[in-house]
This record gives sequence, structure tokens and C-alpha cells, in this order.
Amino acid sequence: MQEPEIDNGRPDGVLAEGPDGLSLPDLSDLMQAGVAGEGADHQIDPAFLTTRAALEKAWVDYAACDHRAAEAGFATTDAGRAAMAGMDRIQHRIRDIETGLAARPAGNLAELRLKIALLSLDGQLRPEFEAGVLADAMRLLAAREKG
Repeated sequence: MQEPEIDNGRPDGVLAEGPDGLSLPDLSDLMQAGVAGEGADHQIDPAFLTTRAALEKAWVDYAACDHRAAEAGFATTDAGRAAMAGMDRIQHRIRDIETGLAARPAGNLAELRLKIALLSLDGQLRPEFEAGVLADAMRLLAAREKG
């Protein structure tokens, strides 16, 4: 029997390069260059912290459903199927939270770093969020250069 394939959120062959050829390592270098003189720039809008807490809770709930499903034999029992349905609902909630976070512009580098951390998987920013994060970074850097 073949093991189920695990979706790591990164399609094969996707490059970590955004618009204008800016790669994620370049983004990291740009963010580091912009750190000097941040001062009050470290303030994080409470909405970002609420989003982080919601994601953490959703993943804890997901793990609990997964545990219940495993104990009940997954799809072989009513309890297992119910737990798997719960996992599916939580997965949709996670996607909604992530989509909302991706749409919220980062107001400073601290928020951008948090946004990147929450929209990453296994240390890699997921492809569907790269363009938005790069746009945030470029907007923040342009604002910093202006004043």
C-alpha cells in the first residue's frame, strides 16, 4: 500500500523569486539593512498578535482532532470520521486566517517579520504569499528611504 503524499505547501519547481527578480535571500538582506534606527518601528499592531494567537489555537485544535481520529481508527469509525471532518473545518479556518493575514499590509519590519514567520512552512515562505510579502517589504523600504 502506498503511503499518502504529504502536501508541504510548495509545488515542485517553484522558485523563491518575486517580482523584479528579487529573491527571498535578497529580501532578508534588505530587511537587515533597514533595521538600523528602527526604534518605535518594533511596535506590532495587536491585530497581528491576535492573528498569531488564532493560528496557534487552530493548529492545537487540529492536532487534537488528528489524535482523536487516530485513536478512533480514522475513517473506519464514526468517531474517526467526525474527527477528520473537524480537521477539515479547522484546515479551512487556518486558510482563512492566513489569507486575511496575507492581505493585511505590514506597517513596519517587526510586523513584516511576524507575517513572514506565520506564512512560512518549514522555514520557507509559501509561494502563494511571496508576492505580497515582497510588495510589503519594498513598500516599507521605499518609505524608509523617503524619510
